[in-house]
Amino acid sequence: MAVRKKGLRKVRSGGKLYYWRVEEITVPVPDEGFVSHTVARRVVHIISTNKQFIVHYTIPLPGDAHAELRVEGPLFPRKPGAKKIEIPRWKHDGKRYPTTDFVRRLIDYCMQEV
Repeated sequence: MAVRKKGLRKVRSGGKLYYWRVEEITVPVPDEGFVSHTVARRVVHIISTNKQFIVHYTIPLPGDAHAELRVEGPLFPRKPGAKKIEIPRWKHDGKRYPTTDFVRRLIDYCMQEV
């Protein structure tokens, strides 16, 4: 089955084509007194054309020690079998809207074998 391309951006890395998009989600944060606050988080979704590489990168907020990466696809050479990993902060990961270069670097990071 093909990947739906509407509303997705393209990026090439390692000779392969990937599609990506940014989504803003709200995460409920419980507080005292039964009042819950919501925090807006931005998630970068990346998928390969053959659906073997699917990751979701949560852009860290200022003050976060690390960023979170969820893995759904079977292709993830950096840490095979992992479903969720913490990755170190990068120089430009705090920007509200990631660039194509940032997404390409993220894909290259995921494809490196440790």
